[in-house]
Amino acid sequence: MKMSIAQIGTDFINKLIEYFSDTQDVLTISQMEHDLPLLIQNATRDMITLYYEEVDAQLLADKAGRREVGYAVERRGEQRCVLTTIGELKFNRAYYAHRNGGYAHLLDMAVGLENYARISDGVSVAVAGAACEMSYAKSSEYEIGGAVSRQTVMNQVRKCGAAQSPKPQEKRCVSVLHIDADEDHVTMRGGKKSIVPLISVYEGIERQGKRGICTNVFHISEYGQSPEDLWAQTLTEVESRYDMDGTRVYLHGDGAAWIKQGLEWFPGAIYVLDKYHKNKAITAMTAGLDKATRKLYNEQIRYALVNKDSRFLFELADSIVSLRPERETVIRETAKYLNNHIEGVAVCKEDPEANNGGCTEPHVSHILSSRLSNRPLAWSTESLKHLAPMLANGGDVELLQQQERLHAHIIIKATRAARRKMKKFQFAPDPDSIGTLRPCNTGKVTQLHRTLLSISQNHLF
Repeated sequence: MKMSIAQIGTDFINKLIEYFSDTQDVLTISQMEHDLPLLIQNATRDMITLYYEEVDAQLLADKAGRREVGYAVERRGEQRCVLTTIGELKFNRAYYAHRNGGYAHLLDMAVGLENYARISDGVSVAVAGAACEMSYAKSSEYEIGGAVSRQTVMNQVRKCGAAQSPKPQEKRCVSVLHIDADEDHVTMRGGKKSIVPLISVYEGIERQGKRGICTNVFHISEYGQSPEDLWAQTLTEVESRYDMDGTRVYLHGDGAAWIKQGLEWFPGAIYVLDKYHKNKAITAMTAGLDKATRKLYNEQIRYALVNKDSRFLFELADSIVSLRPERETVIRETAKYLNNHIEGVAVCKEDPEANNGGCTEPHVSHILSSRLSNRPLAWSTESLKHLAPMLANGGDVELLQQQERLHAHIIIKATRAARRKMKKFQFAPDPDSIGTLRPCNTGKVTQLHRTLLSISQNHLF
């Protein structure tokens, strides 16, 4: 080996001593936060390189094992560079030919590195997670100083998916569950519009001052799935977390057909027209009226809805049309929309618990729109299929398919031998003999060096 663990450790400590000794100024916390992690990262990369090259040396030395599985050396010392979360990693390894045809870097296969991959799995997950909150370019800059392009970040997003949330050991028993369903409207490449659905499940709303907080909320979003598959997934997630015996379910939404399909998957669920779309429709009916008249009609429309008085609702629509005939189409269509969902409005008077939910629009705005549609962006189908679940999961991502590692006998034998050999160069001292360590000599006699020397001399016996 070109360098041992002991040498790497000694070099690291020497650099630390130099860092704290070479300046007369007071080191600020911001300086040390920036500089010290770089020293640690450099030492870590040296350790990884040392380990990889030792495994490669053991593979080269095991001629009998390689002959048994059919690999012969084609070339030695081929360098590979991989960008990791701790900087660029460089190491050399051998290239092998198989007797049945084909070539391979056995070391790459042993440690799970894809052929021609320029970045590590850790970088893939980091930039994909950051892309849930910022643009591809900014995520590259934020995580790895802009070392990869926007195209590369997009490719990593497509390699990743939402991390699987750990399921509770015991299912919760709750009396009520609220389910919000809505969608975000996004622009696709080519200018076409599409929707990304979002389903949010929670146990009700707790008040913290003027704010409402959804209790134990989790989100589900999938692009391109059929409504049946989306609701089947929702039911599976709910049943994995809750014992549904005796639980009342409230489904909040704007009345879209795909949302009401949820009633088929949750038998006995109560549909509620969410407050945002109800208020939006009432506002649309009375738009253009003077303030006092508008307030009067708003109160009368709400009265008709909570009392399920369809006749009175349409009479109000006729009256508003007489005042604003140029808006007749909008007024009558809005009145029809409210009447179609009049049961979903009236239930809020009959059942107070129905009011303890219905956050569809805030959920969509916070989870999806802030990344997908609030800015002039155009998305591809493939990107949305991966990004939507990741957004619903709060940006917690994982690789969908990791490179398969080779666990052949020669690999196992080589890695064990490499670890045994590296263990001989263990740098960390035994705690009982730590007082016998001598300070590393950098060639400079500083006050720090004198202090360390004095401490070590006082503990030599």
